[in-house]
Amino acid sequence: MESDIELMMRAKSGDDSAFTDLMRRHYKGLVNYIYRFTNNRETSEDLAQEVFLRVYRSVKTYKPQAKFSTWLYKIATNLCLTNVKAKGREQNVSLDEMQENTGDFKDSKSENADHVIYRKQIKDAIFKALESLPEKERVSIILCKYEELPYEEVAEVLGCTVGAVKTHVYRGRMRLIEKLKPYLKGEEDHEL
Repeated sequence: MESDIELMMRAKSGDDSAFTDLMRRHYKGLVNYIYRFTNNRETSEDLAQEVFLRVYRSVKTYKPQAKFSTWLYKIATNLCLTNVKAKGREQNVSLDEMQENTGDFKDSKSENADHVIYRKQIKDAIFKALESLPEKERVSIILCKYEELPYEEVAEVLGCTVGAVKTHVYRGRMRLIEKLKPYLKGEEDHEL
C-alpha cells in the first residue's frame, strides 16, 4: 500500500486517482474527528469536504515536511475552531438527527427507548463538557484520546511542545472528570 506522502506526490503530478485514494483513506476518520467539534453529522461532512477541498487546492504547493495526517488534522482543526467561533457555540440537534445517531426508537420497548435517551444524554453531556474546555485542551484530548495520534503529531498540529500537549491532555481530563462526575457513578478508574 502506498504511503500518504507517495499518494500526495502522485496527486501533485496530476494523478487525480491518487487524491481520491487519499480521500477514501481519511474521509471517515476526518468526519468523526470533526463531529467531536460540531455534534452534527451533516455539518461534519460539509467541513470534511471543505478540508479536502483545501488540501486539493494546495496539492501543487505541497511539500512533504510533516506526516500527511498531521497536516490534514491541522487544516481540520483550524477549520473546526473557526466554525465553532462563527456559530457562537450554539448547537441545535433535531429529532431526526437524534434518531439517526442513536437508532430509530419508534418500535422499541420503553426500556430500550429509555436506554437510547440516556445514551443521548450522556453523549450530549460529554460534548458539552468537551466544548467547554479551553481550545488547546479540547484539541489535545480529541486528537490524543479519540483519534489516537501520538503526542508528537499533536504537538505539530498545535505548534507546541510534546510536554505542553501532555499538560493540555492532563488538565483537560481533570476538567472533564469534574464536569462529568454525575455520570461516572463512583467508578474508581475514570478512563476519559
